[in-house]
Amino acid sequence: MKYLFILDQFEKLHLSADTSLLLMNEALRRDCEVFSCTEFDIYRDNRSLLCRVRHHKARLSSAIIEETPVYNDYDMETFDLIVIRKDPPFDSSYLTLLLLLQVLKRPWIINNPLSVLRYNEKLSIFLFPEFITETIVASSVARITRFIDEVGGAAVLKPLFSCSGRGVLLLRKSEPGLEEAIISATGAGTEKVMIQRYLSEVTTGETRVFMLEDQPLAVFKKVPAEGSFKANFDFGARGIPHSLTDAELGICRIVGDFCKKEGIILSALDIIGGHLSEFNITSPGLLAESNQVDGARYEEEIMQFLADRLER
Repeated sequence: MKYLFILDQFEKLHLSADTSLLLMNEALRRDCEVFSCTEFDIYRDNRSLLCRVRHHKARLSSAIIEETPVYNDYDMETFDLIVIRKDPPFDSSYLTLLLLLQVLKRPWIINNPLSVLRYNEKLSIFLFPEFITETIVASSVARITRFIDEVGGAAVLKPLFSCSGRGVLLLRKSEPGLEEAIISATGAGTEKVMIQRYLSEVTTGETRVFMLEDQPLAVFKKVPAEGSFKANFDFGARGIPHSLTDAELGICRIVGDFCKKEGIILSALDIIGGHLSEFNITSPGLLAESNQVDGARYEEEIMQFLADRLER
């Protein structure tokens, strides 16, 4: 089997704990042919969609950034599986990548490019209104300020096309500089952002559920660093064991059914106090952190699932 992983440049990855490398190394252990490229290595001509790839034959580690890469050109129809592992921002380059990939016929592409195009990671929570807290999407400084009043004086602002907690702000009515922060985040009212009621339960941990198609695979809680509201490892959060509550299982069941219907094989749900906060489908991560918390090797289950599906 020939597997192609579309990644960010290796220099941009946290190579010691990167989900993509875990999956690639597990594929190598199973004697699959493993290739990688970036979005910038993909091009099209009158007949075909092609890519300039690296062929990996030995286990990948942080040493890969020291290697001199060797590239070869392949028709992308020759791969059995293509795994999109490019992180946001979801910009014009990401959009172009998905538009190019969606014309391929032979390879199984995960996640389905049309679904990644259709369902923004932030906006897609509106598909499940019964599970989300008070939330608006707006660019108006006045509307955002009024919303903060409506939800008790504290709200979280999130950019729509970023990830890993970048640009996320905790806005409090009582703090000076509130209007200036909103003006900056919205480009003076020209760019929409998401604003959600601040959920104080985040201080005891945000539940991360790594989904494998319609089933929860790995679960743990991300506890923010002391004095922080961001449950992101890039901002010092730590992982602790967690078992899903009945409410969280209910969210997983409904969202899982949606994933199965839409061809979303790898996703991750973030849940705070029983509320769905984010639905990550572009390049869900933290698999290494899940392994560490549970003493597991979840990449084995993922790659076995993919192998079984490809053999059907």
